[in-house]
Amino acid sequence: MAFLSEDVRKLLHNRFIVVIGDSIQRGIYKDIVLLLNGNRYLTEQELKNKGEYNFLNDELIEGGRKGEMCNGINYTEVRQYQTDNHLVRFYFITRCYSNYLESILSDLQKDPLPDILIINSCLWDITRYGRDAINEYKDNLEKVFQRFAECLPKHCLVLWNTTLPISPSARGGFLVPEIEFMTSTLRLDIIEANYFAQSIAMKHGHDVLDLHFYLRHHLHRRVRDGIHWDMLAHRYITNLILTHICSAWHLPMQSRRPVLFEDLRSFIDTKRERHPSPKKQNHGYFQFGSSETNNFHSSSARKMSHLEPHYDLNMGSYTWQPYSQDPRGGRVMREHHYRHQPYRHRHNSHYYNY
Repeated sequence: MAFLSEDVRKLLHNRFIVVIGDSIQRGIYKDIVLLLNGNRYLTEQELKNKGEYNFLNDELIEGGRKGEMCNGINYTEVRQYQTDNHLVRFYFITRCYSNYLESILSDLQKDPLPDILIINSCLWDITRYGRDAINEYKDNLEKVFQRFAECLPKHCLVLWNTTLPISPSARGGFLVPEIEFMTSTLRLDIIEANYFAQSIAMKHGHDVLDLHFYLRHHLHRRVRDGIHWDMLAHRYITNLILTHICSAWHLPMQSRRPVLFEDLRSFIDTKRERHPSPKKQNHGYFQFGSSETNNFHSSSARKMSHLEPHYDLNMGSYTWQPYSQDPRGGRVMREHHYRHQPYRHRHNSHYYNY
């Protein structure tokens, strides 16, 4: 479903959201912050910037322009957006598990405790840490999910995002000249890495959102470097994440309409009258969208906590299908069809005032 700013402010009211990962995850952080402020898209320059002192009244806590601006594995960036009712924080990492991540977990064990943790780490892990990087990545995935179980509160929703597809001619970003020869096979390694990470996350009872699957037919939304994505792709990703959060928290949703790339821009920019239900509000429920209906939804509010959108290529329309549920407790946004083959600093603890 498509979320507007007022929806996001309600959904994330008095919630602490933590986003951990690379520049793609930083774009997710920025788009969430942007939606908390209003209904517009990120600009190309906002997506391209890194380490800036301020983005929409957030604060650069550590690293970035306060430290050394570089394109190496020691680069750090910690950002935080805070209002009276919302708290969103971003940590830049280049490895899914390290001493630096342990210091982050130490931060997250202090008040306030996180309600949602969104994470991905892959491209830096398998390209910038030597010839044995892939085996180390597999070991580190086991460690990080085990540490999440030990350090995070039970109510915290851990959501692993799969890595997005990259171009076979990708350039820039983490791809320093010394490893550009890897680009021809890296997109295939990502598929295997996504399968392995999904398996480990599900084993530990964490949720998986398969962004690689959802954006595999929207490669034209990548920008020229073949790695990063444009503002429409980021808004699509944000909507998928927010929909997954609603499902995980079993919140009844009245969808505005399904999220489609071709009409996402016009939909977000359209103002609609809203008719919230006083009864549901009094009982602490969210009701998104208006009383309008379309051919996709019935006129009555529907509980979508156990359903996901599925596009039928033959029918040319969406249907709703149950989420895939792992018996060990993890939830994945779709049924995976990856090949079942073996997948071949310095830091000071952060103390913040809220």
